Amino acid sequence: MAELQPIPTSRFYVEFDGITEKLVKSVTEATFTGQTQGHEKPLASTKGGKTLWQSTSAGFEENPNITFEAYIVEGDMDFYNWMLATMPKSEGGQGKWSENRKNGSIVAYDSGDNEVMRWNLTKCWIKSYKVSDFSAESNELAVETYEVIAEEMVRVS
Repeated sequence: MAELQPIPTSRFYVEFDGITEKLVKSVTEATFTGQTQGHEKPLASTKGGKTLWQSTSAGFEENPNITFEAYIVEGDMDFYNWMLATMPKSEGGQGKWSENRKNGSIVAYDSGDNEVMRWNLTKCWIKSYKVSDFSAESNELAVETYEVIAEEMVRVS
């Protein structure tokens, strides 16, 4: 039997088409939730009084999403500009949502720098943006937080 090797949570990366080599602080969520139908009430009653139930997949409650933090680096606005490209013009964006969705990946590495897990994300766009607090008393580095929506999230390794 192979020896089990736990995966460190501190060795990871997030990338999207054309946006790589960034300083990513964290990935705090990678979630999607399925819906079911038919489980709310019995489907039928059969001979002998046996009640039949059926539960069927009904897609997702909401699209898969991830939330990540990236350190703010002077002159680097790639993630922010991607968000602006997908925002409606009425909200200050460029209104080019469909042509600016990107594919991406979350990758986990072992302590030998080998890729050991990967989740591929399809047709992503940035849903929300937040910048860290600034304070004269702080010793933290500035980060931007992005929530990204995907059409699909698949673990491939």
